[in-house]
Formats: sequence, C-alpha cells, structure tokens
Amino acid sequence: MSSTDSSRFADYNPRAANPLYHFIYGLRFSLAGWGLLFRNPALFALSLIPIALTLVMLGALAGGVAWAVGRMFAGDPVLFGEPLRRAAQAIAFVAALFAGFLLYVPLARVLLAPFSEALSRKAHAVAYGIALPDARLDWMRAMWEGAKLVALQLVFAIIVLLLSLFVPVIGPIIGIIAGAVFCGMDYLDVPLSTRGLTMQKKLGVLWHNKSLALGFGAAGYVLLLIPIINLFSIPVGVLGATLITGRLERDSRF
Repeated sequence: MSSTDSSRFADYNPRAANPLYHFIYGLRFSLAGWGLLFRNPALFALSLIPIALTLVMLGALAGGVAWAVGRMFAGDPVLFGEPLRRAAQAIAFVAALFAGFLLYVPLARVLLAPFSEALSRKAHAVAYGIALPDARLDWMRAMWEGAKLVALQLVFAIIVLLLSLFVPVIGPIIGIIAGAVFCGMDYLDVPLSTRGLTMQKKLGVLWHNKSLALGFGAAGYVLLLIPIINLFSIPVGVLGATLITGRLERDSRF
C-alpha cells in the first residue's frame, strides 16, 4: 500500500451517525493492515523485530514454567517417575504458551513499545507520504505510555472479573467484548503515542470513535485466537491503527 492506495479510505466519514458503518470500517482497516505489511518489504522487515521478540518472550515464559514444574516433580522421583514428570512439563509448556498468547498483547505493548512506534512512523510515511514530526518519545517514555494503558486495562479487567462472579451468565459475554475493546486500545494507542498525546487525550479520541475502535479491536481479537497467524497480530494491528489514525487526523478528529 502506498499513499495512493490509502485513498480508498478517503470516502470514510468519521462523522457519520451510524455505529454499524464505523464498526464495518474498523474491520476494513484491520484487513488493510495485512496489505500494508506484505506489500512493503521495508515494513515487513521492520515488523520481524517484534515478531522475533514475541517468539523469544513466549518461549522463555513457557520454558520457564515447564522447568519449574519439572523441578517440582523431581522432588520425589519414586512417587512421580520420569514419564509423569515429562508429561507434566509438556502440559505446563502448552498451557503457558496459551496463557502467554492471551496476555502477550498488553505485555508487548509495554516491552515492544519502541519497535511498535518505529513501525507506526514508517507506516505513516509509506501510506500517507508524510513523515510524522518528532514527538521526542525515547524508549523509556514509549514503554511508560504503554504501561499506563495496561494498568488502566488491568483495573477494568478486575472489575469485569468481579462482575462475572456475581452475574456468571453475562461474564463470558463481557469478557469477549472487553477483549475486543482492549485490542483496539492497545493497537490504536501506538500511533496516538507517536504524536505525543496525553493519556486523557488518547482516551478522548478512542471514545469519540468508539464504534470504529470496537470493530478494529474485534478483528484483532479474532486474530489472536488463530495459531501462527496471531504472531502477526501486533505488526498488523499497529499498521491498521496507523491507517485509522492518519485518516482521523486528516478529518481533525483529534
């Protein structure tokens, strides 16, 4: 995708009244992130950094859990035996990988923030033909911006968990909606942070474009559930969010 290709979203009207209209466009922006990734070798090469670091992070997490379980079972070799210990380690490894995929997007928002913001800046220049001005965000500031968002999400997640304990029927439904909302927030926070916006300002942008963000986040949430594909979820999400932010900026939406 180039600056010319991004013009296919020129007909998007951020001020339209129909929420479904914005939700569908959120899905379209997510799909556009895939095109932007695979049509530009420079962006694809840059995205390999967060993908590789994600693999390292997940592998280290799963390996550490498997090692700890193995140490626990090694305490009594007569009772547990070597086959049972290895089976427990294998189960722990797979379970840790699954849990890691559920948690790694907010964690990666913090740990991989500098790479994500660099990818977003490059994508904006490719898609819109304009380089973003320097927001003077160093590595620690980029990670701090991500940490503030994750902390906010954690508070919301605790509230949802408590609510699900009292109203079990709606708990899973709220959890799915929260997952989509969190994905939209995580990805859109990256290009908004590259512009030096405060947390209050970023939340305001998300709120005023909530249907668009929800559709975009829903697509990202589904991708997280697909093995292998979910490895590309962060770069694709960042690229799609960059396209959204650039379009909203042109319409003076923040």
